[in-house]
Amino acid sequence: MKGIILFVLAVSLNLLHAQNTPDEFLKDYEKRIVLERINDVYIPRDLNDALKELDRLTNKKVAIQLTKSPEDTIASKLHFSLGRWMQINWGLEEGSRLSYYLKTKGLSFPDDMEDFLIRCWYRHLSKSPLEENKLLMVYSDKRKKEFLRKFHSIDTIHVEKKQK
Repeated sequence: MKGIILFVLAVSLNLLHAQNTPDEFLKDYEKRIVLERINDVYIPRDLNDALKELDRLTNKKVAIQLTKSPEDTIASKLHFSLGRWMQINWGLEEGSRLSYYLKTKGLSFPDDMEDFLIRCWYRHLSKSPLEENKLLMVYSDKRKKEFLRKFHSIDTIHVEKKQK
C-alpha cells in the first residue's frame, strides 16, 4: 500500500512539473509536426494517408458494417471512440504532421479534425465523393457563427462618443 501511495505521489509531482511555457510548447510542437511516429504510432501525413491507415487498422467486415448506417449517425457514434483514439494517438491536440496538415486546410479545433476524418473515411468506405472543400466550409461556417454568437452576447462596458 505504501508503495502505491509513493507511486501516485511521484506521478502527481511529475505532472505538476510537466506544464510547459508557451515557448516550450511551441518548440515541442515544431518537433512533433515533422515526426512520422509519435509514441511508436504511425502518424499519417495527409487525408489520403489517414484513410489508408484507418483501412489498415480496421477489420474489413466492421468497416463494411459502418456503411449501413447514415453518415451523421456514424460520425456521432464514433466521435468518442475512434475520434478520441485519433485525437490522442495522432496528436490532433498537441500537434503532429496530420494536425498540421489539417490546420493548413482550415481546421483548428481537434473535435472538427476528428469529425472531418471520420466523415471522410465513411465516404471513402461508401465509395462516395469526399467533397473535402464542402465539408471544410461546414466547419468554417460553424466556427464563424459560434464566434459571432459569442461576440454579440458580450456586454458593452462603456461607449465613448467623439465630440466635434
